[in-house]
Amino acid sequence: MQKLHGTTDRMSPLRIARRYATALLKMAQEQGEHDRIYDELQQLRAVIQSSSELRAFLRNPIIRSERKRAVLDELFRSRVHPLLLHFLFLLVDKRREALLLDIITAYEELYFQYTDRLAVTVRSAIPLPEDLQERLITALHERTGKTIVPHFQVRPELLGGVQLQIGDTIIDGTLRHALKRLHQHLLQNIPAHWSSHSGQVSLPTNHEP
Repeated sequence: MQKLHGTTDRMSPLRIARRYATALLKMAQEQGEHDRIYDELQQLRAVIQSSSELRAFLRNPIIRSERKRAVLDELFRSRVHPLLLHFLFLLVDKRREALLLDIITAYEELYFQYTDRLAVTVRSAIPLPEDLQERLITALHERTGKTIVPHFQVRPELLGGVQLQIGDTIIDGTLRHALKRLHQHLLQNIPAHWSSHSGQVSLPTNHEP
């Protein structure tokens, strides 16, 4: 297992997570297993997120490293590549197991860069029909030139339309967003004599200009 040099407690948790993810991706590339490791990390994430007990176990600093290694070995030896299993052991030995979810996220980002993929979260008020999903993915591919990895989410509070999130960028075409823009426009352009008193709007009379 490759050693990680220069990883100190002075670094932020996210920087540490990225360092470990970078090392894992490099080792996976050398063995031609970067695709498999990506898939197994997604499964590992699902297991951790579905088990509050496992999350608490990994984050507990009192539990001895030997005990954590034994549990991880029992849970995952038959389910993941030996490279990934030994990487998990390394995290335990370095007391970085609490950063595992952050490391998985960082690996995903690096893996997408390496394989020229783009993760896109698509939110809509109701489930999108399959043909619309396919047209949206095709349009994004043609626009970016990348392989699109979509994550579709249903958010009834959006009312209608579609919201796209790519990294930190949000492209909002929802009805809720349109109503919000209209509300802001009205507040900025409403005539001065339409004043609000006790929560009610005072309309101009016929004697007012």
